Amino acid sequence: MAWLSTPAYLVDLFEKLNKLCLAQQGKQVNKLKTKEEFVTFSRRIQYWISAVQQNNCDCSQRLSDFLEEFEVDLGMEIRYGIKTHLSGLQQSLSDYFPIPENQDDYWAKNPLTIDEK
Repeated sequence: MAWLSTPAYLVDLFEKLNKLCLAQQGKQVNKLKTKEEFVTFSRRIQYWISAVQQNNCDCSQRLSDFLEEFEVDLGMEIRYGIKTHLSGLQQSLSDYFPIPENQDDYWAKNPLTIDEK
């Protein structure tokens, strides 16, 4: 019965990915907003990885509800699979949408906080 936790996790993940994709569409989208959303999503993935390692599934609502309703413990193998999947997703996101290390465009977001060079 524990194997059913994987589809519950995937449903939540695809819902979050869909929200990210929808946020990239529309008239109000710009480079700064897109960059910020991908950085935030990447940090969320890192948080989810650490949460799953600690057997905390609260970041995946359907998975958490499933485990609670059926009183099933998330096995080590499934946790490892989720962790591996999230790590791969994070790597793919950084490959397709690289985030430059410099903050040259930070002035556009907060123009009054930039120091002179």
